[in-house]
Amino acid sequence: MPNIKDKIYFVKREQEERHTQEFAQKLKLPYICLAGYPLTEEILSVIPEESCLQYFVVPYLKIGKAVKVGAVAPDDAKVKEFLDQFGKEIGVTFSITVISKTSFIYGVASYENYRKKILEAKEKAQQKDESVTSQISDLKSASEALKRANTTELFDLITLGAAKTGSSDIHIEPGENSFLIRYRIDGILQDVVALPLAQYKQLVSRIKYLAKLRMDIADQPQDGRITIKSEGQDLDLRISVMPSTWGESITIRLLGLEKSILKLDSLGLRPDALSAIKQAITKPNGMILTSGPTGSGKTSTLYAILMELKKPGVKIITLENPVEYRIEGLEQSQVKPGAGYEFADGLKASLRQDPDILMVGEIRDEITAETAVQAALTGHLLISTIHANSAPAVFARLIEIGIKPFLLSGSVNLIMAQRLIRQVCPNCKEAYAPQPEIWQEVQKALMPIKARLNTNIQKILVSAAPQLVRGKGCETCSKTGFSKRQPIIEVLVPSEKIENLIAKKATISEFEKTAIEEGMITMEQDGLMRALQGTTTIEEVWRVTRG
Repeated sequence: MPNIKDKIYFVKREQEERHTQEFAQKLKLPYICLAGYPLTEEILSVIPEESCLQYFVVPYLKIGKAVKVGAVAPDDAKVKEFLDQFGKEIGVTFSITVISKTSFIYGVASYENYRKKILEAKEKAQQKDESVTSQISDLKSASEALKRANTTELFDLITLGAAKTGSSDIHIEPGENSFLIRYRIDGILQDVVALPLAQYKQLVSRIKYLAKLRMDIADQPQDGRITIKSEGQDLDLRISVMPSTWGESITIRLLGLEKSILKLDSLGLRPDALSAIKQAITKPNGMILTSGPTGSGKTSTLYAILMELKKPGVKIITLENPVEYRIEGLEQSQVKPGAGYEFADGLKASLRQDPDILMVGEIRDEITAETAVQAALTGHLLISTIHANSAPAVFARLIEIGIKPFLLSGSVNLIMAQRLIRQVCPNCKEAYAPQPEIWQEVQKALMPIKARLNTNIQKILVSAAPQLVRGKGCETCSKTGFSKRQPIIEVLVPSEKIENLIAKKATISEFEKTAIEEGMITMEQDGLMRALQGTTTIEEVWRVTRG
């Protein structure tokens, strides 16, 4: 015998369906209750789940090219616009039937079973000897796989192709008649494939759904995050959506692929630079700052330092936007600029948590900078990034922000500036002789530090006809002649002369001149040394340091 709660539920359900029926009569549209209605895989596959969730619609009957769709809000102009446009794209005609919210929930629940069957089918497909996944190894094979992909598997293959090719970012850019997928590999954007525009809207809907973004907003920027599995490891995707001329442009940053190399000794730094960093991080207090543009490897360097410092009995707090790598043993807090939780707020709160070491994602304003300096002066080791073109320029930047010279003097342990340069592809490298005028410029740059170079580099430097290395371009490196990247770095330990320059608020050129006179190896010199060692090219070094 049904209890009172069951009776109340049935009464409410009857009322909901009756109100929905009256609503349908008012709009002069048909009505249907989908609770218990057999929704087949064929009919559910007509409209992607993401679109159903966005517009509160459920397809329930297909006869030839005619499809009946249940809609909770049939009078919404956006619903009709979507069905008209999407119908044209897939070659069917949609007719609207009014349904209740409960019917819609039943329809969405049916997608769950449909999704399970799709996953089972995927698992069976993956067991085949020659799967699509195993065929992706470079840009060419990624392009071919994406051309063959259906709408359901497109996003998965885009991210898989990016991971397989070692990409740092994915760019999805709509045009008038097609949309372009590009990967950033070794810092350079490369076209992968242009696909029909019909697939674009469904791809955008899927990305927004997975990233928990607003599907009904297309004229404002949005940011989100997705975590997926790629070849057995977690891969974090940072999503940025921005309106553009032909639709929404999407950029996806791949995070997590570099976790295995987060060690100082494996970053590929010069021995003297590595030694200076290791010495600086042994101090119990003071600031360690690194500078460089986006994509210059700053975050990897900071995390490598934190991994070196992470020990039992040491409390480390990081303030980031976003948290790029989740590392056990660190207290990581994600700030939300514009939402009441800025870097300065997080830094002040962190100091009340009794930390030993603080990592601040970026110093960009006076309040954050002053709080960071105070933390460094009161017994904390503080690590952060700041935007400046060189290590010496960091001092001028801090003074420009508004830090008082007497506070800055004595609070900095080490300044770094870095860039990432591409390495010559080992599969297609060849020897060549540089043009005389180029070689003279290289000699001019390196002669001032000749005594600090190893014997082999010195011999090459004084040679009249040196043999250097470059890549011809092959399938492995996608015809670029380069494969992977390595950092070039300049490190500056404040001296008495630098402290004097701080006190008088010197210019960038004065800081740089003094740093070089005192023996600082510049990023350009670091890169040219590597070119002479055969790991990169002169042109690549100048592209990064002079561009």
